[in-house]
Amino acid sequence: MTESLTDQFRIEVPTNLLYVRPVRKMIEAVLKSEDWSEDDVDDTALVITEVVQNAIEHGSQCDGLERVSVICRLAERVVEFEVEDPGTGKNPEDLLDRDVTAPVPLEATRGRGLFLIHRLCASLTRERLASGRIQVRVRREREN
Repeated sequence: MTESLTDQFRIEVPTNLLYVRPVRKMIEAVLKSEDWSEDDVDDTALVITEVVQNAIEHGSQCDGLERVSVICRLAERVVEFEVEDPGTGKNPEDLLDRDVTAPVPLEATRGRGLFLIHRLCASLTRERLASGRIQVRVRREREN
């Protein structure tokens, strides 16, 4: 049976990479207050960092004029994030089409984010909404 995610909050930030860290710190604080283990908090923080950074860096003009929204739903053993970006970045279809199950070549200097997210989460979905925005949903289950 799927655990009901009842606690929910929303964060909206400008499309500037300066806002990635504050979002991460807020999520860490919420999970710590819910007695999640240090390892689970760290892994979940890595996930939200990668998703929000990708949304800002690749899903927008990265100019601070557009907005990225993050909805966080939390239950005792599960957290789910729904992140939407404007969908105006360079080649947003690359995000939607990339095979997240394939490891990135060792010589690559970038491109490991979606692979890490896939490995750390119970589910990962990506889609372009009718509004043109890109939505990424991840569900992470607490291990400890």
